[in-house]
Amino acid sequence: MKSFTSAAFGCAALVLALVGTASCAEEESQDSEAAAAQSNMSATEDSAAVQESNTASDTQQLAQAADDAAPDSTGPVYREMIYGDPAAPVTIVEYASLTCSHCASFHNAVLPEIKKNYIDSGKVRLVFRDFPLDGLAMAGAMLARCADGDRGKALISVMFRQQGTWVMSERPIEPLTSYAKLAGLNEDDVNACLENENIMTAIREGQEAGSNQYKIGSTPTFFIDDVKVEGNRGYDYMSKIIDEKLEEKGS
Repeated sequence: MKSFTSAAFGCAALVLALVGTASCAEEESQDSEAAAAQSNMSATEDSAAVQESNTASDTQQLAQAADDAAPDSTGPVYREMIYGDPAAPVTIVEYASLTCSHCASFHNAVLPEIKKNYIDSGKVRLVFRDFPLDGLAMAGAMLARCADGDRGKALISVMFRQQGTWVMSERPIEPLTSYAKLAGLNEDDVNACLENENIMTAIREGQEAGSNQYKIGSTPTFFIDDVKVEGNRGYDYMSKIIDEKLEEKGS
């Protein structure tokens, strides 16, 4: 991993360094492998294109989330990212790292199908939990938690979609800051967020709980109710389990 060149970001990197043995899990579906290959290809793009990496869809997504968001007057606090109806009969809990290519291919290729067929219809809710594999993933996770309202979820989506540019950049703070600005943060907000010990501690405690209680050893790892799924197995694999759980509950 290339070192950060921003003084504030470099300081944060030293504090946020992780020493765990977790890794990015291997994928087994052809669709997921294709998505991972596409992500790896994008990682070879010239870093000079970083400032232009915000596509029209990314800009629109973050702008819309910003319009809908209600600012938190108490300042940034850690909160779980929940997609869908909290009362949905089936819950998927995802442990993911923003620098994991297999996590990115799940969010880019599989989650949209799950959202369309299950989450939007109120059958499933997804709880996103950070499991950062390195300091850069921790920094991205912290920035997402510092964004108001639904901006955080939109920012996570953009970071996964643009993973090949910011992860491989010589100056990763630049694309991360540009994404954060679209989510309503300025440079001072970014620096303050990366120094926010409460959010960092909450993320680390959640990661440690996942390791100790649920034996999370790689990302992504999912729990579809009580069924553990390690790695991005693709839409068909996950939808079969979801359907079984819905049938058990008569939904």
